[in-house]
Amino acid sequence: MAKECEPPERIKKYEALDSRLRENHPIRPILLTEYKNWMAGYKGEKSLIFHLSMLPDSKYLIFHNIRLQLGKYYFQIDYLMLCSAFALVLEVKNRIGEYHFENYLNQTTLKFNDKVERIKNPVLQARVQAIKLKKWLQKHNCSEFPIHYLFVNSNERASIRIEPGNERILRYICNSEGLIEKITQIANYNKTVILDTKELRKIKRLLLTNHTPEKFDILEHFKLLLHDILTGVQCPECRFLPMEYIYGTWVCAKCNYKSKTAHIQAIYDYFLLCKPSITNSEVRQFLHIESPRVAHKFLSHMDLAFSGTFKDRIYFPK
Repeated sequence: MAKECEPPERIKKYEALDSRLRENHPIRPILLTEYKNWMAGYKGEKSLIFHLSMLPDSKYLIFHNIRLQLGKYYFQIDYLMLCSAFALVLEVKNRIGEYHFENYLNQTTLKFNDKVERIKNPVLQARVQAIKLKKWLQKHNCSEFPIHYLFVNSNERASIRIEPGNERILRYICNSEGLIEKITQIANYNKTVILDTKELRKIKRLLLTNHTPEKFDILEHFKLLLHDILTGVQCPECRFLPMEYIYGTWVCAKCNYKSKTAHIQAIYDYFLLCKPSITNSEVRQFLHIESPRVAHKFLSHMDLAFSGTFKDRIYFPK
């Protein structure tokens, strides 16, 4: 794949916050609901890898979760497929229930457990992303080529119902097991080579260079303060906080689990939750240790970027 399927940083931040909030914190239920929704989305996108792996690598460039700026705003594509004849935008949904695509105003509802909710029409979502991508490519002086779009249902416990008279929308919908067949149909209708190898390389480079990950401040999102975050090294075995550093080993006072490296996750939690840089002093405060030498050893043994002299050094994740 030109851009691999990886969990968004937002999911990592949800997990870090979940591990560092007291059990009875009032935002915990909201946090867990958001986390489950995002994880479901990611798992749905990840499940497509099995189907996409059946396609020839030499023909298609596949990008997962591309986020690009168009004017003042950003747009995000779950999967973008690119070949010499066309591009294909995939909008992936992983929800349980019955999708109902209505004629009236192109409305879509999802029914589950006798509850019906109106949701964004995923076909229109895919279409809008395709339109935005076309404008973005024009802005970057790329050759024009057909851009198709599909809504892909990745959940086996979901069904799709089309209102009579709205059958035309079926050409833009498939279940994940029918994705390869849909791609094959699109390829059979688009055989004219428009993009040569040089142009494909140019577009690939443009997409990867301009991809802008979401900046998600989780403390601001939940209106939390730094003192809401539990500090210390967490036990990888029982999740107890904080572990004690005794003669070069982290020891859990609750289950007696021992680790030489438990501090690594704690430092990455700091990057995810507190701020994207850390100093020796901040490490000592967050890990509950006193020795600057030990803090330096921890930081220097991790794969971190840094700036400044030894005394005033600031560390960053790569």
